Amino acid sequence: MKSVVFTILSCALFVTAYSQSITANDSALTGAGNTEMVFYQLSTGSNTTASNADWHLALSVQPSQFPSNTLQGASLRINEANGVKVYEIPGFTADSFSVAVDTAGYHTWLQVHDSDTLLNAGALNTGYNISSFFYGWGSYAGPPTHNVVGSKVYLFTFPGGEMKKFLVNDLDKDTAWNVQYADLDNSNLQHEMVNKKAFLGKQYVYLDMLTNTLRDKEPLAGDWDLQFLKYAATDVMPGSVYSVTGVWVNKGISAAKAEGVDVSNNNYGAYPLSTQLNAIGWNWKQYDNQNSVYVIQDSLAYFVQTKSGDIYKVVFTGYDAATGAINFYKELIPATGIQEYTSTQFTVFPNPVANELFIRSDVSIAHQEITMTDMSGRVVMKTTGDAGVLTSIPTGNLANGCYLLKITDRQQQYIQRVVVNK
Repeated sequence: MKSVVFTILSCALFVTAYSQSITANDSALTGAGNTEMVFYQLSTGSNTTASNADWHLALSVQPSQFPSNTLQGASLRINEANGVKVYEIPGFTADSFSVAVDTAGYHTWLQVHDSDTLLNAGALNTGYNISSFFYGWGSYAGPPTHNVVGSKVYLFTFPGGEMKKFLVNDLDKDTAWNVQYADLDNSNLQHEMVNKKAFLGKQYVYLDMLTNTLRDKEPLAGDWDLQFLKYAATDVMPGSVYSVTGVWVNKGISAAKAEGVDVSNNNYGAYPLSTQLNAIGWNWKQYDNQNSVYVIQDSLAYFVQTKSGDIYKVVFTGYDAATGAINFYKELIPATGIQEYTSTQFTVFPNPVANELFIRSDVSIAHQEITMTDMSGRVVMKTTGDAGVLTSIPTGNLANGCYLLKITDRQQQYIQRVVVNK
């Protein structure tokens, strides 16, 4: 029988049970009408609150990651949950921006919506094709400028009935947005330049197109895990969007939904983690029409894995629509019940790792099997290694989080915790 040697630090495989009683130990306040959004860090309980009702367009200030993730640098999202609607103006190009817009029948034009599963797929990115460097609103022009040049004109409608036309002139070498917008007759023409470097480490900045104000709202992307907010959901009514109040996970964060469970139980291994934006979402609560109150779904827990690999249990306990207060219980799941050993026969470095992991083996057996799984048990990489050879494993395509590296020779099996943190 093969022996199993565990070198696992913070990634729990066995956990202790807790009492049945779950009482809120934290909350997020989105305000009356859910006009605020809250950026929340699980490890500290710290939160940053900003208005979610004083902007119309969010512009990505993230750098493009060539060639795998250029979309994140070219993303444009809208505030549809708070009444903004956007349509592509048929027949208009960048050259015809100054032409007056006839809005007769605009409801029949193509209306665009943000994705609520992928953060970087904004409404104005509708139809994007990364392989051809087309980002919905425009295309990569190539050398010598290396700009992404806008090709579509959009109609923005606002909650008060106002309308604007909008065009991205270009995204200049992935460093600065140059956009323009105006009234439909081309009056009140505004030009906005957004320097990405001024917002280093953040994801989006927010433009108020009625007051011509650029708003810096977010904390650094590494300082929060969850976002509580009102957003436009695509999974409420088929074929349409609907404003809901819920929770998004930050990039690099994953969450698993455990339904029909004893919420005091911390055994999360059977529930697959998801990195989708709405991995938690809105439907942990339901509206009771008879009593005009929101009811929290019973026997429901979420397990959230942070960028450091820690696992937190989150159980919602209450939602007050009048104040926008979301009450919840959170708990860091400790790595209990694990017997720890060390081995000098394998060296794994660096750990945490960003883009490339190395394994050096001192075992004198050739063709060792090397497998990496995520915490739900899904295999994300499989290869072989040899004695005395430095084996390289690419990790740049893996989401931030905790993984288990398993090395198997003819006699033994070694499992080591690896944290991917880019």
